[in-house]
Parts: sequence; structure tokens; C-alpha cells
Amino acid sequence: MKIVFLGDSLTQGTFGVSFVDKIAAVMPGHHFINAGVNGDTSLNLYRRVDKDVLAHQPDGAFVMVGINDAVSFSEPGSRAYYRFVKGVPGGHISPIAFRENLRALLGKLVVAQLRVWLALPPLEYRPEEVAALRKMNAYAQQVCQELNIPVLDLLARLTPEVVPQRPAINHWVYLRNLRVLLGRRHYNHLRDRGGFTYSFDGIHLTEQGAQAVADAIVPFLRVNGVT
Repeated sequence: MKIVFLGDSLTQGTFGVSFVDKIAAVMPGHHFINAGVNGDTSLNLYRRVDKDVLAHQPDGAFVMVGINDAVSFSEPGSRAYYRFVKGVPGGHISPIAFRENLRALLGKLVVAQLRVWLALPPLEYRPEEVAALRKMNAYAQQVCQELNIPVLDLLARLTPEVVPQRPAINHWVYLRNLRVLLGRRHYNHLRDRGGFTYSFDGIHLTEQGAQAVADAIVPFLRVNGVT
């Protein structure tokens, strides 16, 4: 099967480690296309679904989105980035807007007669972000139930029960990510220093985190039609 993985930086793997590469390594009979883009919200995914998914004429699409929506909604210091870099009106996406963006996105995939799977992403930076993401994930489950789309809950699987309070997200966080992108990839050191579990900054995956995500997705895909 040809499957497009559509998502944000967790899918792209530029910051951190790519779980898509790990899935491809253990499912060699399939063609996987990584269509993750750093910083994308549900609105950004909807805008590029024709070009980055349907144009490939795949058999299926695996969608994971919501982290940037939750961050934009719960972290006012992030909104300039989402407004001016990602083209999100007002710089934030509410849970209701997320629901409608996701419904429109998944509806396009279903109408195109693709197999569709959706993962609810994990997050472990700040309690406010996790609370916003839980609301969005609940809406995602509702939409997927309406459209009969299988759902994998990675937030329930990976996010710690207690997420400590940490500094609000602002432009310094993006500068730190730039340093990581430029090659300072001491993921485990960053993870331990920040008190994280599967990520090195509360969002992006370490080697072990990417493996944990892949280990959850592979059996999920196999149970849901990818043999």
C-alpha cells in the first residue's frame, strides 16, 4: 500500500527523530510518504491536502494533528508565529475551529475513497497546553466516530499523568528549536534537563520517543487493514 503520513513536526521529524522512518523499517512491503510540516495546524493541513496527499494517489492517509492548534490556543506568546509564519487568522485556533477544520480535512480524504487513520498526538510541556489538546482530541474522536475512522490515542499512551508547570512558550522556544535543527542534537540531555519523558522539549520526539510512537502505530495499522 501507498500511505501518506500527514501531520506537523512530529511527523516530519526534522526536530527530533522521525517515527515514520521507524515504521517503514519494519513494514518494508509498503510505500510510506512523509508529508509532515513543522508548525502546521489543522488549517494548514486542510490547505495542502490536495497537493501533499491526493496528488500522490495513495491508498491511505495517516493523520496526526492538534499540537500546534492547542499551543496557539493556550499560549498567547506563540500567536505571532502562527499568524505571520503559518498564516492562521488571529494567530490561534479554538477547539471548535479545530473540529471543523478536521472534519473538512478528513471529509476530503473519505470522499476520495482513501483508507484513513487518525492518531491523537501526545504533549507534555505545560498543563494548559495538555488541557487544550484534550479538548481538541475529544472533538477529533467525535469526528472520527461520525466518519467511521479508526483512532489511536497516543496522548493517553505517552503523556504523563502529571505535567508540571513550565515557562510559557514564546519566541525563545523557537530559537532553541533552531539550535537543535542546526545540529545540537543532544536529545537525551535535553529530555533529562527538562524533566520530560518521551520528548526532549515537551513536544518533539527523542529516539526512544519515536520508537514508542512507531511501536504503537505499527500494530494499530495492522489491525486496521495494513497487512
